[in-house]
Amino acid sequence: MENKGSEQKGLCLPAEFLATYQQAIQKPFEHGYYSISASFRDTANQIRSDKNDSLANAFDLCACILSMKLNPTSANEPFSAFIKLSDKRSAISDDFNEVEINFIADVLNEINEPMVQARFADLLWLLVTPKRIGFARTALKAYLKLPIEPNTWKADVDDCWERAIRLARQIKDYDTLEQIEFSLISAFRSDYSDSTLMRLWLGELIERSGICVNDYAEIAEAAFEVSIGLHKNRGFRESRAYVELATSLFQKNKDEDNWLQALLLNAESYEAEGDARNYDEVGSQMAANSFYENALQAYRRIPAKHRGKLGATEKLTSIRDKITEAGVGSLDEMQLLQSPTMDIKDLVEQSIKHVEGKETIELALLYFTGFVTVTSNELREQAVALMKESPLRSLFGSSLMAGDGRVIAKTPSINFDDNYADNEHLVVRQMIECHQTNIQLIVQGQIMPGLNQILSEFRISRRLLLSLCKHSPIVPNDRIYLFSSALWLGFEHDFANAIHLLCPQVEHMIRIKFKEEGILTSHVDRDGIETENGLSTLLDNEKAEELLGADLLFELKAIFTDSFSDNLRNNSAHGLLSDSSASSYASIYAWWMILKLVVRSLYEFEKQKKEAN
Repeated sequence: MENKGSEQKGLCLPAEFLATYQQAIQKPFEHGYYSISASFRDTANQIRSDKNDSLANAFDLCACILSMKLNPTSANEPFSAFIKLSDKRSAISDDFNEVEINFIADVLNEINEPMVQARFADLLWLLVTPKRIGFARTALKAYLKLPIEPNTWKADVDDCWERAIRLARQIKDYDTLEQIEFSLISAFRSDYSDSTLMRLWLGELIERSGICVNDYAEIAEAAFEVSIGLHKNRGFRESRAYVELATSLFQKNKDEDNWLQALLLNAESYEAEGDARNYDEVGSQMAANSFYENALQAYRRIPAKHRGKLGATEKLTSIRDKITEAGVGSLDEMQLLQSPTMDIKDLVEQSIKHVEGKETIELALLYFTGFVTVTSNELREQAVALMKESPLRSLFGSSLMAGDGRVIAKTPSINFDDNYADNEHLVVRQMIECHQTNIQLIVQGQIMPGLNQILSEFRISRRLLLSLCKHSPIVPNDRIYLFSSALWLGFEHDFANAIHLLCPQVEHMIRIKFKEEGILTSHVDRDGIETENGLSTLLDNEKAEELLGADLLFELKAIFTDSFSDNLRNNSAHGLLSDSSASSYASIYAWWMILKLVVRSLYEFEKQKKEAN
């Protein structure tokens, strides 16, 4: 694969090419233009082995042209690279030079394979200036020669017909546009016993292209009828595809009664598939839960004023019960995956030595809060490396379930048009997972051994912690008691109560910091009521990283607010922490992190005073 057009190669005469190009036409084109391009490339390699480089170059040129991906709705960039990598790509339309364009123009009219002739003509229409409408007409005629058949429709033929619609409109060839409409609606009315989805594909193309407007009612009713039949035969996925088409067309036709019935059938289809997954012998509560969630959203699409007469109000209640039941069942289906154990004996010993034997408790605390943690940049590097090593997990979206079976977070699958930097949601999710692993290691190997060593040498009093918080520049003056109490509870190993005190105080601390910098921390609703923003909103502020630093900002989100993390702020506020989860590794780490902020703020404050003097 190379950037085409960087080097001009000699081409054979048009006549020589026309006399031999048929050997590259090997039907059926199972994968559309990709298959044709591959065939031309193979033929080029064979000819090159026979030492005819100029003819081989002509076949290579055709392979590049035919390899491009067709974007049928784009007027300016209808062709794009089939493959894009970080430093390479396959051919695009701008790669071809004048000699190559002239060669294609010379052979165009003698090409008798419609897909090849259509591609050549369409490319010439795009590139040759001034525009020559003859190229567009040639492309149109070739596109319309392609058969409307189920076995080839999805091998780029559907895109070719859609491109023909765009071209006909672009050159104002309304007679051809009318011919296209007739061909497509006639095909839609045909029976395709060997293809369940052919009429759906045709109907979607018709609607997407805005043609056959006078036939919308017929198409909608036919699609709805097919959907009902598929639903009865448990073809739920196909049924929903047809009913979505019918729903859209009923709405465009302002047929409210049928539109409502289509919305109802769509919701019932999700619910019925959930029931099927739930109660079949090979069923899955986890899959059922997902379908019930979709059913809930589908029932909500029905306007509130119509829900009563359609029975949707009662369905919304029963669906919520099914979601809860299936969610709980999903937990039973999950299996425990254990990674190999890690020997942290050396880390524990180093942590104890790090804090032991200090002359004062203040110095011991300074060392205790000095354990090195992983930076956000290091976590990002770890995350990207893991995603590259194990790309399969990013192919699919993921859901996170709470202990009671609720789905509390979802991550979409990777976008292959972008690089890792553009799939930020996946990178952040992986960073959080790496952070959670690091937290467990730090808590078990450093924080708890260090804490126990300090407690074996010193008595930690409330008065000491009250004094630390009083002099800390980050603790608000009216929250000294609450902060010091939360920190003292940690030294009592009561992390469950500590975290319930800490979470709201951390939010308030951030809020005060932002207000000091002139950042608005509240919002006013339409009734004029002003409400303070929550921690999640505060941390999403565009100036948060500037004020807090990238590392602290990430840790605050990863510990307190992100749905894919422990989300301590939300869970503590809503009573979602159990006796066990309230004393989790995350709670212990959060306590230590806030203690670190308090102790280190005093150290930095004294350091700045000395430097000033």
